[in-house]
Amino acid sequence: MDSEGFLPHCLRHGRQCFTIHHRNKFIIMNSKKIYTKLLLAGSLILMGGAMTSCDDYLTLLPTDQLPEENFWQDKSDLDGVRAGAYSQLAKASQTEKILQWGELRSDNLSLNNVSNTAVDNLQNAVLQPSEGMFDWSGFYTGINYCNLVLEKGLDMTVPGKEVDPSFTRADYRSYRAEMLALRSLYYFYLVRSFRDVPYVTKSVRTDAEARASKSAAVPGVAILGECIDSLEANVNYAAKNLGSDADNCGRFTKKGIKALLADMCLWRACMLKDYVSKENTAQINMDDIAVKDENGNVTGYTTKDGKTINNALCNDLAKAYLEKAKTYSQEVIDLLYEKYWEELQKNLTSATAEQKTQPYPMYLNERKITNGIIDNSYLNNFGSQNSLESVFELQYDGTTMTNGTVNNYLSIYSNNTFTPGTMVLSNNLLSSVTSVDPEIGFGKSDLRLLETCYYPYTGTEKPVSKFVTQNFSVTSTEDMSQLNSFSNISGRTSSSNNAHWPVYRLTDVMLIKAEAIARLGLMSGSISEADLKEGYKLINEIFKRNNPALVTPAEAQADANKLSNNLYSDRLNENYNVTGKSATTLLSNVYRERQREFVAEGKRWYDIVRQAEFTYVANQKSTSSALAFGSFKQQVTNRLSKLYSLYNPIYSEELKVNGKGQADGGKLVQNPIWDRYTKK
Repeated sequence: MDSEGFLPHCLRHGRQCFTIHHRNKFIIMNSKKIYTKLLLAGSLILMGGAMTSCDDYLTLLPTDQLPEENFWQDKSDLDGVRAGAYSQLAKASQTEKILQWGELRSDNLSLNNVSNTAVDNLQNAVLQPSEGMFDWSGFYTGINYCNLVLEKGLDMTVPGKEVDPSFTRADYRSYRAEMLALRSLYYFYLVRSFRDVPYVTKSVRTDAEARASKSAAVPGVAILGECIDSLEANVNYAAKNLGSDADNCGRFTKKGIKALLADMCLWRACMLKDYVSKENTAQINMDDIAVKDENGNVTGYTTKDGKTINNALCNDLAKAYLEKAKTYSQEVIDLLYEKYWEELQKNLTSATAEQKTQPYPMYLNERKITNGIIDNSYLNNFGSQNSLESVFELQYDGTTMTNGTVNNYLSIYSNNTFTPGTMVLSNNLLSSVTSVDPEIGFGKSDLRLLETCYYPYTGTEKPVSKFVTQNFSVTSTEDMSQLNSFSNISGRTSSSNNAHWPVYRLTDVMLIKAEAIARLGLMSGSISEADLKEGYKLINEIFKRNNPALVTPAEAQADANKLSNNLYSDRLNENYNVTGKSATTLLSNVYRERQREFVAEGKRWYDIVRQAEFTYVANQKSTSSALAFGSFKQQVTNRLSKLYSLYNPIYSEELKVNGKGQADGGKLVQNPIWDRYTKK
């Protein structure tokens, strides 16, 4: 049995039978093509786009069995499978891996439960292919759902032959954009985690199909190219507004698709840079043509239009994708600003001048040192959720869908206190809490210190309270390290954890744009003052809202107390002074902000890997410049010297089924760095 508990292992990796799992109820499409009929019942299903009324999407419960040909008869059948595609990503079996693959290998979190040898090995860069944390089958299950919706939606809407008059080809185009985006997100997690993976675009619904489908790994850079192309061709068909806030934030609308495009473009650019000089590389597009010598050995690749794939071509493409990352990021910001201004207009008389004129649609924290300051940014983004800053979030209601990953890995709130989970906040993030604007970690006035961990915890290891805290206010913003209590704290209990999982939010796309600006400057060898100012404007606004006690150096000169307590920073300069700054310093500051902003959101390790892809050749095929962005033990950095060492091994059980050399014709080969751990 596989990790999902019901499919034979031979049906893993997207070749498995089509399955929907909800409350331990399963719909299995087997070789006899039998579906369990889905009928609407009374309670909610949260499909990653949490539906807020039973008029939208309801719990799907099996009642009887009907042949497949009787299943796809109306739009509700398709909606049920689409629901499965979203809910699959929100399951703990996937969110745990997002955290493991994207965060636990990084310097953000430390192991609290020493008996967890799998995570201990992960953090010490001793990756065992036999560990279940490297099982990717749940992601391919989600991909299979997406493929099924794409195929069946097309079949159901043939012009003049629609099976449901209320569901036309025009309606399907919106579904297509949505499912292409969700499928791309699944692949994006896989590429960032494994680099090269099988690329499956057709659904598998029978045992025979599953066994017959043996897929080799495709270069990750080519997969991202395909995903980007498909979304660019379909994004205009995506809905701009699906109605409720939960729908707009929990499903892929235009803003979510463009955020995903910005991120994938940034990543593809970094992978393309000096691509030909990296190890184990091949084509950069799916349809590239192999060039062979007289003995039939592949000596290189050309594109479909005959261009030689060399570093010059790859670097030109990288710059083009960085420009795209800038454009898509700004388009998301514009869409969010449109909604922000719409809401501001409703209460314009009470709005402050800063709220009316701020350059980004952000929740502002009061920049005064007063008693009882509410952390508005945290309250709205992580407390109330589905906020004006939300782009795409996995939805939970605490009942039907519970975010168990938070309780297991981060912390539990009970009896007015936090109990550390498997992981705690790394001490390196706490080492600078007595100073302002640290190189690594939180400064003493940074509200994100208390957003991220329960700092007043009396133990040495600080529990990660992000997601778990519902809301709080602080009695002072001058020195977070001196706070020994919160006021008006409330938290989410383990028995009802409705914390959403933010995949993209405003600050993410702002920092994607700033990073793209910096990397363009590095690739061009120079950066204009205008670009520097724009980049620093993006990161400074994020820094400013999270440090409400700070003042500018000029203001500090007029206030001896603030000057003596170092409560000032040039990052607050409204003119975004960039004297002495460069693309290198901008990129460094972007990474500082990303680390402070996204702790425990499953992004930090991916940030480090992306930097390694960008700098690998320039650093004599070394990952040292990427690892320098973090704080790692020497034995870890020694083990992570090669590019592929930053990626996961392929699960050993997958190789038993689809590994090269298997009797039934497998095609996968193990990540060469981790091959030494694989039994021969």
